[in-house]
Amino acid sequence: MSTGSKPNIAFVVAHPDDLAHAMGGTAWLLKERYKLHVFCASKGERGYPDPQRQPGQPKPPRPEFGDVRAAEEAAACRLLDAELTFLGQIDGEIYADQQTCSTLAQALATLSPVALFTLWPVNVPDHIAVSAMATKALSLSGAYHSTEIYFCENGMGGQTNQFVPDLYVNISDVIEHKRELVRCHKTQNRDEAAVENVLKRNVLRGMFARCNHAEPFKTPDPLVNARWGRKTRYLLLDL
Repeated sequence: MSTGSKPNIAFVVAHPDDLAHAMGGTAWLLKERYKLHVFCASKGERGYPDPQRQPGQPKPPRPEFGDVRAAEEAAACRLLDAELTFLGQIDGEIYADQQTCSTLAQALATLSPVALFTLWPVNVPDHIAVSAMATKALSLSGAYHSTEIYFCENGMGGQTNQFVPDLYVNISDVIEHKRELVRCHKTQNRDEAAVENVLKRNVLRGMFARCNHAEPFKTPDPLVNARWGRKTRYLLLDL
């Protein structure tokens, strides 16, 4: 795992399309100043279409489909010059177990990231689990109180429930790059209509932020100029 000369930033997500869909524009803005490291809990083995499946009927994981989605994530990470690590869990069966949290904690201790991004823990069980995994691992690494933590929604409807952003990132100038990242995930976005459907949420958030396109974020603690005798910093406000 390379640390390099740039400060490190970690993204901890559940599925291969989470980064591009939720935070792709912000990641693009960050990549020139920071080295990005993506930790993806699963390869999205259950993310295939199954029109015959009845509501509530379990969908079996397909490792070969996960390999396709993993390649899509690798392509997106190449565009971001990001290092990609899969954590070996199965789509739909993600847990913040001790072994995975410890493995991730060791990686975070090595990287000493200045910020960690993960998913808003609501509505999607895998998102809830990976959010717990990220925060637990950061705590185990000893860096919870010295690392900026940001949560981002990934979807509409249930994902936006109770999600009141603490800050927005204006991604209007890099929306074409986000579109390119989203297009990498062809299994999830089979045509341009699907790609544009992903970007609709950025148009909506842009209305709140008074710009064309925005990505929203929450922090675990209130934004404040100083805490525990130390000045606080929010790198997203410097983009």
